[in-house]
Amino acid sequence: MEEVIKACDSLYASVIKKIDFDLFNKIIKFDVILIEDGIEENHTLEIKDYESFLWVEKLKTTHEEYNFKNWDYYELTSISFGNIQIGSDDKWLKQYSLNYNIAIEIWESALLIRADKIIVDNLEYLLNTEQLE
Repeated sequence: MEEVIKACDSLYASVIKKIDFDLFNKIIKFDVILIEDGIEENHTLEIKDYESFLWVEKLKTTHEEYNFKNWDYYELTSISFGNIQIGSDDKWLKQYSLNYNIAIEIWESALLIRADKIIVDNLEYLLNTEQLE
């Protein structure tokens, strides 16, 4: 797990150029650019073989006028790994797994994902989803 964390460290504060969601092939892909000391580095982040994802547009503490669509650019604020469990009393929603192992924060919003693998700059890392049960 340390290797994937280290690989993702290079993506923090990257500007998101493009996000692709391929639902049928189970791929979420980010094309990002990191600008540091005037030097631009292009990176890719792909999540493959995901089981589920959930988009949460803003925090409870976010100002009411916050609108995700109004930003000039979007930034990968953080990427974290671990057991993220969401609960629901909804009869229909209870049928589905609400356990995630990746949290990608973009400004004050989050993309929660349950996936088996993540690819950073063409290097593949397997993730253990068994511990989420």
